[in-house]
Amino acid sequence: MQLTELLFQKVKDLPGQGQLTLTPGYVAVVSRAASLRVVLVATLFPNPDDNRRLQLDSGPTRIGVGLLAGDNVLYRLLRELGADRQLLKFDATTKAYSLLTDNNLEIDAFLRVQCGLPSPEHYASFFCVDLGELPSVRQKGAGAVDEMVDQVKVKQLKDELEMTRKFEGLQDRLYKVQQRIVELTSAQNQFDDAKAAFDEAEAELARSPWSKEQMDQLTERALKAKDDQVKRDSVLGEIGQKRQNAIRNIPAPADSLVQDPWFYGGVLGGLLVDAIAFFTRHPSVALLGLVPWTAALVATLRYIEADEADKHAAQYMKELKEQEESVRRRFAEEQAQLKNAMRLANVETPRGLLEVFKEREKYVVKRDAVKVHFDKAKELPLLAKIAVEMPLLKDEKSNLEQQVAVQGFARPLGEIETDLKAALGLGPYRRGGMLVPEPELPKMLVTQAAELLNLAADHLWEEIAPRLTQFLVALTDRRVEGGKTDGAGGLVLSAPDGKTGPFHKLPFPLKDLVYVALRLTLLERVCGYKRLPVVVDDAFGTLDPAKRELVAKMLKGISTQTQVIHRVTEAPPAGTADVVLSA
Repeated sequence: MQLTELLFQKVKDLPGQGQLTLTPGYVAVVSRAASLRVVLVATLFPNPDDNRRLQLDSGPTRIGVGLLAGDNVLYRLLRELGADRQLLKFDATTKAYSLLTDNNLEIDAFLRVQCGLPSPEHYASFFCVDLGELPSVRQKGAGAVDEMVDQVKVKQLKDELEMTRKFEGLQDRLYKVQQRIVELTSAQNQFDDAKAAFDEAEAELARSPWSKEQMDQLTERALKAKDDQVKRDSVLGEIGQKRQNAIRNIPAPADSLVQDPWFYGGVLGGLLVDAIAFFTRHPSVALLGLVPWTAALVATLRYIEADEADKHAAQYMKELKEQEESVRRRFAEEQAQLKNAMRLANVETPRGLLEVFKEREKYVVKRDAVKVHFDKAKELPLLAKIAVEMPLLKDEKSNLEQQVAVQGFARPLGEIETDLKAALGLGPYRRGGMLVPEPELPKMLVTQAAELLNLAADHLWEEIAPRLTQFLVALTDRRVEGGKTDGAGGLVLSAPDGKTGPFHKLPFPLKDLVYVALRLTLLERVCGYKRLPVVVDDAFGTLDPAKRELVAKMLKGISTQTQVIHRVTEAPPAGTADVVLSA
């Protein structure tokens, strides 16, 4: 998570209204306003004391921060003291922020789930380096005992704290269930939209009276229509020419056979000779009858020849007519589908039909593009899980909402923890109504860091030992060359001459430097795992200028892993901070 801006209006010690643009890396804010750290944290973790520490009588006091969450989306968290917070989300389309929720429980769930923020106590005590942390500053209150603990009130607050944690657990789970339902619904909507677009494209193409194959055939015929007509006319011209030639060469009709004297005379002569041979009983005379019969036969053959020529001519003319009709019929059949398509398209020429097909082709291209999108939508990984997960998630959401409704309202967790710490007499360095003794101060810091890293404290001591040595050598000018745990969580330091001694036995100036080395070492280690903004409230202002410059460089190194916002009363050396702001 990263803070992108700080907004404030009518806040104690700060100008009337302002907006600071916070960048990644090391941000130095030059300001003498002690309320600056409270403003940075109060929107994330509301505290009952915020009104006292921030609000002016002239009010209303408004504060806010910009967030870059884990989903790489910009958010704004706004708060007016005495009213609920508002979480706004940046819309990249409209380039503006829109309200996401004004429910405090949902906002707390968002900060935990999306931003990875720990509890207010962990964040305030570890990621915020306060003004009075150095041992030389805090020693004034060492050993002071606060009022007696009200055990009844403590029990009530602990019960409320436990109930609220369970309630926030329900809220967290409800938030995750809602997010999952949104993801599945989004996948279903994406699929439905792609299917609707594909169905619409298919319906548009279905309204066409031709299939793609038919349009391909009609396109081919439309392109060849003129050539086909020319070819038909050429064939018909050839047939017409043949008909004309055949008409000119038609033979004269054959004369009737009975009117041919040779045929008629030959038949009568043959019959007469055959009759004479019959009556005279001389068969040899019948041989003479072959002569007239031969004449009749010759006449018959001539008639047959002339008649066959006439029949052949008539058959030829018939064949030419059939060829002509066949050519016309075949052309008409081939053109019938094209003319029918032209009629349906309401065009008069094949070229007009081609223009219609070009328009239809655009729909085909659109359909193909939509189909690709639809095919991708069908392959969404979440799509197969909707049928199984959605009913279960809806049931779980309903149950969680019922449980949340039964609980009703719960105070913010930070507010309850603050009240509980007050009831127990606990402060940042208090335990059981007493300030944490200096011998246990290193142990407390390492324990906090180990909890954030989910490590054992002994294991963390081993991990940080080399880096702690580097920080100690640099800050103490080699007066301290190493540090390690004594086994009970205490810090034992070693000098160049080999002597060793516990942390709490050091003089305050050297003790401050050792504390800074340990604090920065642990910050560097934890921020490499939990990349949360570190807020430093001029905690090192009591150090000499050379040490402040060195600490600034060390914070610059930590800022390569996470954002560091450092309030200082004087600007750090040029080139140390990534950006220097004034407030």
